[in-house]
Amino acid sequence: MKKTLFRSLIRVMPVVLLGVATLSCKDTFDIQPETALDKDQTYQNVFDADAAVIGVYGKFMNLAEQYVVLNELRGDLLNVTVNASSDPDLIQINNHSVNETNKYADPRPFYEVIVNCNDVLANFDKMVQENKMEQAEYAQRYSDIGALRSWVYLQLGIHFGRVPYVTDPLATVADLKDQAKFPVLEFDQLLDALIDFTEGLPVKDQYPQSASLMANTDGYTTQKFFINKQLLLGDLHLWKGNYTQAATHYKAILETGTTDSNLDNYYESYRIAWGYPFSHEVGFTGSQTRNWNYEFIWDLPFNKNFSPKNPFVNLFSDNAGKYLLKPSEAILDKWDAETRLDNTPVDPRAYAAVEYKAGKPVVQKYLENINTSFLREAPGNWFLARAAMVHLRFAEAANRDEKFKVAYALLNEGIKLTYDPDWDPVTRPRLSNNRDVTDIQRTMEAAPYDFDGRQGDFPNYRGAWYRNMGVRGRIGLLPSQIDSAAYYDLSVPSDPVLTNREGLVIEIENKIIEEAALELAFEGNRWPDLLRIAMRRNDPAFLADRVYEKLQKAGNPQAAAVRSKLMNKENWYLPFRWE
Repeated sequence: MKKTLFRSLIRVMPVVLLGVATLSCKDTFDIQPETALDKDQTYQNVFDADAAVIGVYGKFMNLAEQYVVLNELRGDLLNVTVNASSDPDLIQINNHSVNETNKYADPRPFYEVIVNCNDVLANFDKMVQENKMEQAEYAQRYSDIGALRSWVYLQLGIHFGRVPYVTDPLATVADLKDQAKFPVLEFDQLLDALIDFTEGLPVKDQYPQSASLMANTDGYTTQKFFINKQLLLGDLHLWKGNYTQAATHYKAILETGTTDSNLDNYYESYRIAWGYPFSHEVGFTGSQTRNWNYEFIWDLPFNKNFSPKNPFVNLFSDNAGKYLLKPSEAILDKWDAETRLDNTPVDPRAYAAVEYKAGKPVVQKYLENINTSFLREAPGNWFLARAAMVHLRFAEAANRDEKFKVAYALLNEGIKLTYDPDWDPVTRPRLSNNRDVTDIQRTMEAAPYDFDGRQGDFPNYRGAWYRNMGVRGRIGLLPSQIDSAAYYDLSVPSDPVLTNREGLVIEIENKIIEEAALELAFEGNRWPDLLRIAMRRNDPAFLADRVYEKLQKAGNPQAAAVRSKLMNKENWYLPFRWE
């Protein structure tokens, strides 16, 4: 295992190595030839530990294609093209008719990452016991790899439902053929185990800039290469239904800028703030611009010189790839149905996500930074998390915690406007800063629902959230219409309009999930969103109807049969077969 892991640094080495390798004259990744490697030459110091961390992430990047295919093609926003007739595995995923040989439904690549994580975690324990690594260095790296393992397990639970939970460092992927050796957990049990382990990790924050894994070379920082543990914990609690805990972890991400002395970072980092007029400017190019830095939370780069190669060119490109997958008519119709503040049609996020080439819709998010003449050597990115996603998930948790107005504000036009009694979303008056805003423009809620959006000059206020625009406000769309409650009274428990509180929860939740489709299309969130809500409500139709709509609009003759199949919860999960 140890030799295999360290050899992988030669074969599976993401671009981040280029920066990290320059950090020390000791040369963190100055690896001996593989014929000379044995266990006595590994895990000797923090630089060996760094090499192990990078090796795991190199292995992890092999999951990119499987992640996007399973999480998007199983849902309603992505569809197969006519070219996919040459790839029956994609047809099966799209039609929810997966057989035991389907490469995308293979759990082994996930467990290869898990087995690597288990080995590294055990060796980190040994290193710190033998004083080969400082306690703080150990805590940071152990927490990183432990969280990554939990993330992989969450994906297994989402797609397979019932899976072996393996933490034994001596286990190999081959050992998993005998599943009787390991506890097999139902999804809900798995969530309990993952929450217990991940909450127990010694470090919840990202690596500090002083850590040896941090680098900034040629304008590229490695800070966002590593999993965000607060995000993972927020997601685990959201799936489990622990809404206040989920919101607390998400809030920790949204408040990242509060520790920065740079005022722009303080007011704009992860806050859906001024300066983002359209979604296509947030940085799908992968270049680390100001907008990218304030939006992206977890982003892994591909490089033509190292494995794995960028898989998205083959899936999506119409010239250098096979053009196997395309946007569904369902998502194209959703974007077309939106209206901007100036009453013109079409959601501008469509322009960031899709480009028409010779009349064919192409998923452009994954091809944005790629010179079409050299697509086969494409760098590109696997973007796993950004600020808009966290805002929407925070809103989902807040809504379930009956903090309706907070959820509405983050979804629509932001804290300042939503909590200003002089603001009208229809007439849109010009608001003066000359007013005393001491007691308005803020939520007045207890943590984690406390947001201060005050902007006033008499007296002077600049609340931490005064630049927040809301997910829809950022791109200039009309706010969502909430039919079952008066706009200004969403947070008043005694208001008679709110007697049907359950109905209001469902209505706002529907708006949030549909907004996630518009904002996060093709980024790997759609199937989990549909599944989570269907599970929470015990409502198979929530999931089945949306998949049916996709297939029906595409003229797929299997549409009705697929809907009928998905009305049975057992069919939400892929068959877990090892052979």
